[in-house]
Amino acid sequence: MLDAAALRSLADLDGPERAFLTIYLDAGDDPSVIDARATRVRALLSDQPAELEHFEESLTMAREMVETHAPTEGALAVFASWAADLRRAYALPEPVGTTLWMGDAPYLRPAAELLDEHETYAAVVLDNTKARIYLVSADEVDEEGRVRGDIKNRVKKGGWSQKRYARRRDKQLETYATELAADLATLDAERPFARLVVVGSEEPARALAEALRQDLKDKLVGSRSVDGNASDAEALGVAADLAEQGEREAEQALWLAIREQGMGPGLAAFGATSVLEAVQQARAEAILVDREVEIDGTKCRACERVVHGTPETCQHCGSSDVFRVDLVEAITEQATRTGAEVDFADPFEALAGVGGVAALLRYSLSENHAQREERERRAQARREAQVEREAEPPAVGNSAVAEPVAEPVA
Repeated sequence: MLDAAALRSLADLDGPERAFLTIYLDAGDDPSVIDARATRVRALLSDQPAELEHFEESLTMAREMVETHAPTEGALAVFASWAADLRRAYALPEPVGTTLWMGDAPYLRPAAELLDEHETYAAVVLDNTKARIYLVSADEVDEEGRVRGDIKNRVKKGGWSQKRYARRRDKQLETYATELAADLATLDAERPFARLVVVGSEEPARALAEALRQDLKDKLVGSRSVDGNASDAEALGVAADLAEQGEREAEQALWLAIREQGMGPGLAAFGATSVLEAVQQARAEAILVDREVEIDGTKCRACERVVHGTPETCQHCGSSDVFRVDLVEAITEQATRTGAEVDFADPFEALAGVGGVAALLRYSLSENHAQREERERRAQARREAQVEREAEPPAVGNSAVAEPVAEPVA
């Protein structure tokens, strides 16, 4: 299946010349459109016989996969390289735009954008009697578990009887929420999700939020009450809206974090040149990219150095044997290799003002080894303290909330 692990394995593939063919074919598009694009690539590679040979052989491999796995919905992603003996095809849940690309590595940007936009999230639909846990990915909704609640309704009787009833009810609610929180923790360990949303009755939703482990509280991006007669499909529609809102808020939160670092400690990079340098040095923690931005870059065949811009000679070794690359693609590939997060955001003025790309950094070049070790030691101490707090039994009392599909072709 096309997931983050598959992207990482593809990102590890690159070379000094254009030997990797990538095809994205939307369902409903005639595969013959590939022929017109192939004709253009042949013309562009006419003065590079070695790369032209790579292209023709890889195109033959790709055509076989397109014929075998022609998409009936969504799209198909095909990665082929005669030189690297690469032959993979993946079904995609949504159209991404039909294109053919010949480059020094598999072209990952459309797939990376799709995965970023459709990160897996968990949705809890609950009321006082039961809860259902769903795991929602780009192309499917799986019910992962159910928990019984059986929480009694509130009563208006007075005196000691009401107090005993209220205590029993609070205990039932706490047990219900604790069991549900434990099931979510188990699910996240087995099938990690990026976000958590809760839809349903307000009271058990509050109790669940309080019972969640801290890392799951951090993933909780929204909770909303729905009518008790709402169907699961309607509730999941509300959950999808909450998850999308959480994605947009996460993009803005990342921008604010980058901006604050840019005005303070300096753990930020702005613009293509600085972000490329940071990701090449594995200093980038998270990268924010305008999904519509296009940035030119250049790669040297001799030393394989990639730079921002379109120089006629390599700025590193002086060779004139260079070729153009998509710099956003190069940044995406390197980020995937080094474990940096890449968020593709809808255009907004502040990001456009710094060139359409910015990054939050792991450390600054001005930070020496001892300073970095001390910062990492303190961070580790904070993590260990957090784990100890989470291991403590919860206090007894009132609760309040302060893809798809195709495996690689052999």
